[in-house]
Amino acid sequence: DEHESRLIQSAINFDDLEVSDILTPRVDICAVSREADAEEVAALFTESGYSRLPVYEKTIDNIIGVIHEKDFYAARYRGVKDIRKCISRIYYTAPSAHIDDLLRKLQVEKLHMAVVVDEYGGTEGIVTMEDIIEELVGEIWDEHDLVVQEITRQSDGSYLINTNADLSDLFDLFSIRSDEEIPTVSGWVVDNLEHIPKVGDTFEAEGLEVTVTKTARRRALEVRVQKLPETEKDDD
Repeated sequence: DEHESRLIQSAINFDDLEVSDILTPRVDICAVSREADAEEVAALFTESGYSRLPVYEKTIDNIIGVIHEKDFYAARYRGVKDIRKCISRIYYTAPSAHIDDLLRKLQVEKLHMAVVVDEYGGTEGIVTMEDIIEELVGEIWDEHDLVVQEITRQSDGSYLINTNADLSDLFDLFSIRSDEEIPTVSGWVVDNLEHIPKVGDTFEAEGLEVTVTKTARRRALEVRVQKLPETEKDDD
């Protein structure tokens, strides 16, 4: 309708955004030295609340990788004390790169974080997969818009879910325990499809079948979600 069209026309043009528009600047980066001990790393995970920490060697201008919280604690449980054994690859990009291109590259490489390198080879900032997805699926409704019912049960037992809904609410609805870090249903849809959502796109995850039922300007607005039969879930 006219109101929705007005909102959509005012939405950010995802294609035009560059990495420099969304990066976390150097001064705000929460990172850990390669020489840090396990206690220092554990403390930083706790204090920062982040699940991934960039790792630098000698200076923040030389970020060499990333430590994932789950990998770190799994290694610690096994008695590994050298954090260098927990370091994973990190991607490097330029501030002028388009974020839609970076999103595709991170998905192909199966990485979640990129270092933004300035013209002198130093660190200008970092960008995460979550940063990019939030730009892609960010709210187009403001506080003055009508409240839309987020979850509606259908007669066939499936649910129509507004993609602005919290992903944790969807998982609670189906009694699913998950470590997924993406906050919204919309971001989860993009992360699983690995492309711009279209009506009719379907994927299976967490024992659920998810079908895109409504889109607008490169964004899924609504999905139909139903629980897979146990036999199909067990085969995944």
